[in-house]
Amino acid sequence: LSILQVRSAEHEHLENPSTFEEPGAADGRGIGIRGGAFRGIVAFNEDDVESLRERGWNPDEADGILLVIENPIPDEIPLILSVDGLLAARGGSTSHAAVAVHAIEDRPYSAVLGVEQLRVGKGQARVIRAEGAAPVEIRTGDIVSIHGQTGDMYVGTRALKQISDEEAADIPDPEMEPA
Repeated sequence: LSILQVRSAEHEHLENPSTFEEPGAADGRGIGIRGGAFRGIVAFNEDDVESLRERGWNPDEADGILLVIENPIPDEIPLILSVDGLLAARGGSTSHAAVAVHAIEDRPYSAVLGVEQLRVGKGQARVIRAEGAAPVEIRTGDIVSIHGQTGDMYVGTRALKQISDEEAADIPDPEMEPA
């Protein structure tokens, strides 16, 4: 006897109609899981999250705390749900983390998973860029911008632009783009 867990992967893809004004070339691209444009102050663990909450951040540069992890696991779901955004090097649209963030109904949340250019270690991350270009280091307290619909990630802050629901529908979904 085999039992197969089945779950619907159909979710409203953009709850927060915002995008970046002129973001430039993305530093990495993964699978947009939820939300729109989000500028997050980077945390790698629970201690970072607590410290950043106490310290605060400039709302003109960041929208909240972005948890950056290598591979989301079920034990990390409470931490993932305690922040405002998630960026992970591994994971996909049907992972435990993706299902958990889709269940958040009381606030905006943005998430991008499966960014193959991202390498996450203890208390730091690296973005591996095109051949010959030096990797970009990311540390606790740095700002990384993600787009939960397109799956794009950018090191640093980007200017936000609120958009209408019609404009949001025109943002390309990387999962639907031809290969």
